[in-house]
Amino acid sequence: MRQSMLRACIVTTVALALAACSGMGMPSSTGGSMVPPSAGAPVQQAEPGAPMQRDETNGRMQQDETSAPTPDGAPVSLGKDGLAGLSQPLAVTTCATSPPQYQWIFKGACQKFTLKATGASFSLQEWHNITVKGSIGANNLKGPATVYLADATDASGDIETYKGKAFDKYKAEGTTIIYAVAVNQGKTAIKPVVQHNKPILQYIITDTKTIPGSRCGAAVLTTGHKGSLQWATLPGGPFPVKNGKTVTITQYAVPRNFELPPKMALYFAVNCFK
Repeated sequence: MRQSMLRACIVTTVALALAACSGMGMPSSTGGSMVPPSAGAPVQQAEPGAPMQRDETNGRMQQDETSAPTPDGAPVSLGKDGLAGLSQPLAVTTCATSPPQYQWIFKGACQKFTLKATGASFSLQEWHNITVKGSIGANNLKGPATVYLADATDASGDIETYKGKAFDKYKAEGTTIIYAVAVNQGKTAIKPVVQHNKPILQYIITDTKTIPGSRCGAAVLTTGHKGSLQWATLPGGPFPVKNGKTVTITQYAVPRNFELPPKMALYFAVNCFK
């Protein structure tokens, strides 16, 4: 009886956090506007392409039943039953509120980390059998910035609608296995600094079951010339899947005008194929 009551309290707390949810910027590979697109804009699809990756700094563990309520914008921990009854590892840290997320809210694993001019690493907990970890390379920052990274699989309602509009899925060759969103909570747009033989972005995706394909690619959601949403394939792919479970995506170049504006969401997708 006590166990049931505690579980009900935890579920209620998470529901209240999710209910607080409520933006997105990104570069176009064709030099489109960096202004966040409207939620009702038409969607275009890029050529098939396709991917995305915890730093213990500022990490937040699951609170017990006697701890204080989670502050607004802070990561929230789901119990072992996860979202909508799905089986998840114990204490999956999420941040499914606005802030720190904007526009479409991702309810999967989340990490808050500090990005410096030299870069930073990240490692998300397992969500729907998938883990994402990796690093962001050198950039233009003059001081540290807080970044949130969250993922979702677009299964069982783990991506919320925004102003009544569903998230624009990435339709490409094979299967889109994971989506991720990065949010810069600082005051300066983060722009990569290219360095010889050093990656701008690197992420390692592992599926504890099996990745559906032998190769994967990555894409980013951008704003086209007329304000429409468009998925743009990131360069360097396709990337080989190893042992049927892991793919490492290393990028030494990104589309022109690529940046992470402050208080705006940047969405990524990873698709895998034969």
